Amino acid sequence: MEKNLKIGKIIAFIKETKHLKLKEMTGGSFSESQLAKFEKGETEITVGKLFTVLENSNVYLDEFQNLYNDYEQSNEYKFRHKLAVAYAQKNIEKIIEIHNFWKEKSQQNPENKYYKINETVVKTNLVMVQNAEDIKKDTDLLMNYLESVSEWRRYELWVFGNCLRHFDDNALKYYGMQILGKSNYYHSIHLNQQIVIRTFLNLIDTWLRRENLIQAFKYINHLKEIGISINFFYEKILFEYHKAHYKVLQKQNGAIEEMKKHAQTLADYGFPLEAKVLFEEIEKL
Repeated sequence: MEKNLKIGKIIAFIKETKHLKLKEMTGGSFSESQLAKFEKGETEITVGKLFTVLENSNVYLDEFQNLYNDYEQSNEYKFRHKLAVAYAQKNIEKIIEIHNFWKEKSQQNPENKYYKINETVVKTNLVMVQNAEDIKKDTDLLMNYLESVSEWRRYELWVFGNCLRHFDDNALKYYGMQILGKSNYYHSIHLNQQIVIRTFLNLIDTWLRRENLIQAFKYINHLKEIGISINFFYEKILFEYHKAHYKVLQKQNGAIEEMKKHAQTLADYGFPLEAKVLFEEIEKL
């Protein structure tokens, strides 16, 4: 009941700030009095009716979620962001700290499979930073999970994106194709488009590292087909960087300088940490 009261207050807040009437919010699909009582926490409404109110108010679901979380990022988002930053900085101590957190939660709640998956994903990041031993057993656990899900969402794409470098060529080809069929509905959601694009960029990068030009070219072409909006500036520049890397492996003249140019563009436009990683990569070519 407490959650319903909170949601009711948010609906009232939306009505007030957007200067809407109850009739506009319900669209005539259910009674205005029911919505008024819901705002006060006196009754409940179905999920379908809540979606109707949000749609009629021109409020997107992720915007509603931000309101529900008091404009704070979810714990899950904070965790993923913290891990991404620690990995980019090669901060082993921080990654170990994150790993121990999920390891403890997994041990305390073994019935929660997501705690174990999170622990394993963090471990794959730690292994990559340390250039440590093979973790086939852990990779198999993640592959089995991905195989069990028929429609990938943000979480599954995040899991795949973090562990794909540990897959052998056959597994990577298989799961790379799975993305095309398991994430089609993401095209209509901005954040999900970004996640899908970044996953394809990770695939391109991994195939380039393995110097498999055929597979790299395949995903380069796929990203060309779906296109990368200017709204995804970082991803657009990184895509150009990967295409230049592809040219380097083809031994085309001037390709190294092209890679440097794109890395510098990221540095100039507020991505210094990411650019630093790219410049270090270029030095190894």
